[in-house]
Amino acid sequence: MRDSDLAIGVVVLAAVIAGLLYFLFSTQLGGIGQWLRGPSHTQILKSIEAEKAKFSRETEIISSYLERSFPLKAYRLIDLAFRGEPQGRTFKLDDYPAWTLKMNAERESLLDETLKAAARHGKSADALLLALEARRSLRDRIKESQAKRDTKALDREISDLQTRLDGERDSLIVIRDQFSEKRRSLNQQVLREWFIRSLLVGVLVAVFLSGSCWFITKSPTLYGAQTKTSYQTRVPSAPGIFSFFRPKATHQSALLRPGEGCVLSGSAFRFTIQPKSASIPHVITMALKGLPKSKTALKLASILGGNPDTPASPSHHLSEPGGLITHTAKALKHSEPLLTMLPDPKIGPVAILAHDIGKVFTLEGKGAGRPHDIPGADILASLPELREEFDETTARSLLLAIRHQHSNAEIPLNAPPLTHTILQFIKKADHAAAAEESREAAQETKLLAPKIIEAFPFAIADLNVNGCNGGSPEGFLCDGTLFLLKEPVKQRLLRHLNARDGGVFKGQDPVWNEIANALAEAKLITKKIGAKEAGQKSCLFAIKTPMGQQRAIALHASNLAPQLREKWLMGNIPKIEIL
Repeated sequence: MRDSDLAIGVVVLAAVIAGLLYFLFSTQLGGIGQWLRGPSHTQILKSIEAEKAKFSRETEIISSYLERSFPLKAYRLIDLAFRGEPQGRTFKLDDYPAWTLKMNAERESLLDETLKAAARHGKSADALLLALEARRSLRDRIKESQAKRDTKALDREISDLQTRLDGERDSLIVIRDQFSEKRRSLNQQVLREWFIRSLLVGVLVAVFLSGSCWFITKSPTLYGAQTKTSYQTRVPSAPGIFSFFRPKATHQSALLRPGEGCVLSGSAFRFTIQPKSASIPHVITMALKGLPKSKTALKLASILGGNPDTPASPSHHLSEPGGLITHTAKALKHSEPLLTMLPDPKIGPVAILAHDIGKVFTLEGKGAGRPHDIPGADILASLPELREEFDETTARSLLLAIRHQHSNAEIPLNAPPLTHTILQFIKKADHAAAAEESREAAQETKLLAPKIIEAFPFAIADLNVNGCNGGSPEGFLCDGTLFLLKEPVKQRLLRHLNARDGGVFKGQDPVWNEIANALAEAKLITKKIGAKEAGQKSCLFAIKTPMGQQRAIALHASNLAPQLREKWLMGNIPKIEIL
């Protein structure tokens, strides 16, 4: 039998089976078809009712806030005062009552039109559904009877009714979507109008307070000589009373300087800040040579130059002063072959220069310890060059990528797709730079092998083994073996040798591997206990402790000084299991 014959036979058999299934289970299959068509018109009407309830609740909240909020109470007084002036006055505020009436009328009109349209299409859909069910019931009775009657005309009528019903359902969906969109638009319009009026009130209050302060501080010079003499007797008390209103020259290191606030640009708020800047560091200039330059990138580079002592991390890779500039230069170098990922190569240097720039605030001063991505986005948003050189979509994508480097799940659903592309670009360049730094740190550690062997006995002497000093144990001595946890040993040795850490890259810790290799070659630690063997590179055993699973190096207790053994055995001796 040929393959074509076999294929034809399979198709014919499938058609026969499909026809049999439809004949036997027509009711169930009809239900599946209804499910595939989407929600019924009754479900859509219920969703419109839910939208109406939300809209009514929002209207109540907005009306209450416009009536009771302090800024709008003040605005109503100002509006009333100006509306009462003569007609010859050129400056005049808009009519506040007329605005609120117009806003309420627009909302009521939208709700009324939506409900009328939904009722009209819902009534038509109900009638079509009743007719459709009646025709289907008639067709089912004919099929169940023994009479052989043709149902083709009835099928066509049912199909026509179903099409009209689907049309009414689609119309209801359009009504619901249009209502939701107009509802959001009206809410945004109210918020925008509220912001403008509140801002005006704030400006007028600020002008009034500034004028009052000026008048208070300058008023003695406006009186005659007799008043001036009496004022001079009160001079010692004046600073204590009015010092709050006078500007102070003290420096405040913070993301926002006194008097600054949010600035509305396009559709997003951003903060304007002024970080220190200076000449571009030489290593950054060299790294930018093969990359497309932009004013934004050069401005970011000058900010790095204004913070030459900022480290790249508090205690891991490049934690020494100037580490941030070194890391950024390496990331720029590794970003060059990745520029093809981006629609505009000029985006690349800007993204790399900005990805860690927030650390100039979070690794020094009052901001130490905070995540660096939010201040980094603030710095980038404060540069006017960003909006001048890039379109709104690109600028927004850059800001979102810098803002959410470590919180991808919080990226807005409506973020431009370019945001994720920039994040991948930053991640790849950053990882390549981190890998290079890890290799360099590991090479430096390898050269320190003799000093590591010499420092090891002194570095472990003050470890909190078996919790003898109280608190969390840093090692465990039991059954003739001393297990020391990796991180405490590593950090003490690096501090003792004044060496830098390279961090962990793809599950590997090159710096630790060099330390462990030096200790193992000097026979200071063991790589085998009974039948259990340590990691080939890390020389670490996986052990089960009262604190959970840990990774530790091991050495025989017989190699320890007697006083150390006695000190550590005074603590709680745990049961350790090598996994």
